[in-house]
Amino acid sequence: MIAPPLAAAGFDIAWCERVADLLDGETLEVGLEWVANSLSLDSLLAEVKESTRRISDLVGVVKSYSQMDRGSIQRVDVREGLDSTLAMMAHRLGASMNVIREYGADLSPIEANAGELNQVWTNLINNAIDSMGEAGTLRVSIRAERAGLLIEIGDSGTGMTDHVKAHAFDPFFTTREVGQGTGLGLDISRRIIVDRHAGEISIDTLPTETVLRVWLPAGHSASS
Repeated sequence: MIAPPLAAAGFDIAWCERVADLLDGETLEVGLEWVANSLSLDSLLAEVKESTRRISDLVGVVKSYSQMDRGSIQRVDVREGLDSTLAMMAHRLGASMNVIREYGADLSPIEANAGELNQVWTNLINNAIDSMGEAGTLRVSIRAERAGLLIEIGDSGTGMTDHVKAHAFDPFFTTREVGQGTGLGLDISRRIIVDRHAGEISIDTLPTETVLRVWLPAGHSASS
């Protein structure tokens, strides 16, 4: 087909008429086919280039999220870990989900196991999304505090009762239906933050959002 690539490139009827004035018969047909084929090839090459870029970006995100090229304890940029986690979970953040990033300007890297921290961010963001359902606001905040970093994952979901808040970090405690959750996400997160990184994790229920707060020290001193 000659018409679609010509139209996509912006060649209108007036352009075709000018070409027809210069060429005729088989020469006109061959000329238009050559132009159309060239445009189709250019379009295909552009699509291949864009696809390659997207694949490269995806590989970069997966590599950053999995931390597969890093040792156990490294200098970690927490912003990078949170951003890669959000990118990996983009399929769960629908069009009706509003993500707000509040990153302080004075954030320094900390000593931590980046892969373990990404597991924590995944658990907390997953829970926040489950609480909001189809729509809501997810707030991700990082700021410097007490010779370390304070990370907040807030959601505008259904909130927590006092009973759920009191037992949220208990092993196998879950409010989900049978078969939909193990009840280990927050327990594992607590172990990683408190036992592995000498940090703190807590829950705060506010009128407009539920906030999971994680504090991590700048230096790593917990046993591995």
